[in-house]
Order: sequence, then structure tokens, then C-alpha cells
Amino acid sequence: MINYVIRRILWAIPVLLIISLVTFSLAHVIPGGPFDREKPLPAEIIANLEAYYGLDDPLWKQYTDYLWNALHGDFGPSYSSRSRTVNDIMSAHFPVSAQLGVLALIIAMVVGIPLGMVSALKQNSFIDYFCMFFALLGVSVPAIAGK
Repeated sequence: MINYVIRRILWAIPVLLIISLVTFSLAHVIPGGPFDREKPLPAEIIANLEAYYGLDDPLWKQYTDYLWNALHGDFGPSYSSRSRTVNDIMSAHFPVSAQLGVLALIIAMVVGIPLGMVSALKQNSFIDYFCMFFALLGVSVPAIAGK
């Protein structure tokens, strides 16, 4: 069991690196930038802002800085709320997100475990198909309802 856990942790490292690289790349590929607003800024101000935030550095340096800061829990200043850092914004919203996550987990366990047990006992019956339908509905509805 220990070997399995170690293997999974070691596999998580390249997966997280790939995810961070894809996220970083997508942020640089999309059109526009953090300083594109409805009111255009002079080129000199944009250049100063890019220098301040390190956006004029080569991409490899921006990516290594991004990784280094993320590993240290520093997500930098917010582009939209200039007086706050991303950490401040995340910590302000974390309690509500944690409450929602715990509530969703409790509901999923209270409903999902009994449905799974009943479905396992009554395989290939109407009850099994109903439980499967209800489980798929429970997984799908939050995504649909949010749109």
C-alpha cells in the first residue's frame, strides 16, 4: 500500500507541472491582456505596468517565476482589484467555498452510499436503473443549473 501511495504522489508531480504549463500557456494565448479595458491606456503606461508585473520578461522566466511563487503560496497582486492581492481575495472567499464543499460532500455521502448499496443489491433491476438515473441526474444538474 505504501508503494502505491508513493507511486501516486510521484505521478502527481508531472501531472501538476503539465497542468500548470497548460494553464500558463492558455493565459498567454487568449487575446487581450490584463490591462485591456473599455478605456484605452497610453502605450507608456501599459509598458510601465508590464514591467511592474514582469509581463515584459521572456515567457520561460514568467513561467519559472509563476511556478516559484505558486509553490510558495504567493499569487501576486490582483489585476482587477489593484489594492488587494490574490491571496487576500482567495482567503476572503474560502470559508464560503469550504462550507459549500463540505455540504455537497455530506449530501453526496448521505444520498450516494445508500443508493449505491441498494443498486448493488438489486443489479439490473428497475431499482438499479432508477438509482443510476438519480445518480447521473445529481451529477449533471448542478452543471446545468449554473448556466
